Amino acid sequence: MSSSEHEIEKALERKVGRQALITAACFMLAFGLVNATTILSDAARNGTALEPLRPFIDELSSIGVCILLFPLVLTMARRFPPAVDGWLRVVAIHVAGSLAFSALHIAGMVAVRKLLYPLLLSERYVFFGDVTRELVYEYRKDVLTYALFVLVTHLLGQLAEQRREIAVARGEARQSGRLTLKCGGRTIWVPADSFERAEAAGNYVEVRAGGRNHLARITMASLESMLREAGADVVRIHRSHLVNRARITEIEPTGDGDFRTRLDDGTVLRGSRRYRAELGA
Repeated sequence: MSSSEHEIEKALERKVGRQALITAACFMLAFGLVNATTILSDAARNGTALEPLRPFIDELSSIGVCILLFPLVLTMARRFPPAVDGWLRVVAIHVAGSLAFSALHIAGMVAVRKLLYPLLLSERYVFFGDVTRELVYEYRKDVLTYALFVLVTHLLGQLAEQRREIAVARGEARQSGRLTLKCGGRTIWVPADSFERAEAAGNYVEVRAGGRNHLARITMASLESMLREAGADVVRIHRSHLVNRARITEIEPTGDGDFRTRLDDGTVLRGSRRYRAELGA
């Protein structure tokens, strides 16, 4: 890997880390505020005396420490990403990581509350009652928070990598006139001028080019963009159909506003009225 590629990779990692932290923090803050206001509402409904600041101190002290510990979880998520191969080892490592996260979280949370309770509530904070029960109770929540951090980091990393691959593929299409398609574990390159048609198939697109079909993991919008970058004259005739304009031999109205499109190989595809104007028909 060249130094420029390494810098791009590092910049992408930093961006994903920031996005993961912001996403997780917003989720936890929203949950914490809802939880604190719910505690106050329940206390008022039951006629229980409760200092209004107490649930907010409890929730925000916990959330604040979790956010400070995020870089630790981020490191674990990057070094040991979820994987099918060796999943048992990865799970064991993350269980150990969640235990360390929980221990640090509890220690930090208790320290913050011991500082804030006397200042804001004029009382001492006492954490331990039944030690085992309290630790198990906190770990149940901490393991979910840890898992949330890992999952959010992994998913955002996957999305960022997909966006990077699409950008690279568009650049390749613009420079060489070829399409870069991910088909299973293979990467294939197809001349854009051999493109005939494409049909959406769930999370995949079935691409017909050069007389062959390729099931590629790509969105229809990304494929269309790549083809245009390569100079191909393509047109969307339906949400699920993209065709080479030069392959169209006939357009026939169906009477309900939609239409049928016949291609030069005899294939007939249904078109949607939404895209009819793009065909000039």
